[in-house]
This record gives sequence, C-alpha cells and structure tokens, in this order.
Amino acid sequence: MKRVFYLLIVFHLSLLFSACGSPQVYKDVFNTEGGPNVRTFNASVDNCYLAAKKAVLSQNFRIEKEDLQTKSLTAARYFEDGKDSIVLTANVNVIASGKDKATIYVSAVQHVEKVRTKTDRTFFGLIPVGSEATKVKQEERTVEDAEFYKKFFDAVEKEIKALGGELR
Repeated sequence: MKRVFYLLIVFHLSLLFSACGSPQVYKDVFNTEGGPNVRTFNASVDNCYLAAKKAVLSQNFRIEKEDLQTKSLTAARYFEDGKDSIVLTANVNVIASGKDKATIYVSAVQHVEKVRTKTDRTFFGLIPVGSEATKVKQEERTVEDAEFYKKFFDAVEKEIKALGGELR
C-alpha cells in the first residue's frame, strides 16, 4: 500500500514538472501591430475578396469553404511526397477599412498526412485477406515565412489591377 502511495506521488510530481516545461507560445501573441500576413488596399471589399480568391485559385488551391457574407474563404493545396501528403491551407478574410478600402488577413498552416496501412490476416496470421489505408495527421505548423505572404499579396495586387482597381 505504501509503495502505491509513493508511486502516485512520483507520478503526480512528474506530471507537474512536465507541464512546467512546455513552451508558453501565448506570450508572442498580440505583441505587434500588423505583420507579414496583413495588407490594406485602396479597393472595395468585393474587389479585394475576388482578387484574393483568384490569386489562390491561380496557384492550384481548391476552395474548401467559402462565406460570401463575411468575405472569408479557406483554400487548400495538396502536394504528394511518396505515400505522404503535405497540405497547405490558407484562410483569407477581407474586412472593410474605410471608404473603398479593405484589409486582407491571411494565415496559412502546413500539415503532413502519413498513410498507414493495416493488413488483415487469417489462418494463424499467414494469409492476408485485405488491407485498409488511413491517413494520419503527422505534423502541423503555422506558416510564418514573410516571403510566402509577400507573394500572396503581390498576386492579389496583380488581380486587383486586372479588375481595374486602384492600389495603396
């Protein structure tokens, strides 16, 4: 009984210390104004939204979700790497910033999906009778590359010009 009590204490202490070691990422949030993933254009909300949509579609993204009322969309592009898939997802929101001005906010996340195959066997595990493949999300991280966002906004700017809009 004493041994179980000591094991419980050690277990709880190890949980306590492991919780203290995790990074406190929230400290970096809301520290700066703007950033590489925000840009304001001298164009209407509708033109900015259409330009952003055309920019992602021109780069082989697929629109996964779209809300025309709030002018937001989620687009994804899939890359194959052997049996693995790398998925780049972009969330775009367009918000009015004054008369004929709109601000575009974009955030991107990249995650890796691994293919796991399970084979069913019979006759003492010697004869395979079928298999099932499933994709498992392996890794996920926010895209923080300023160059990625610059290229996105350059593509949006090009589309706004094609729509006949004015810039900055």
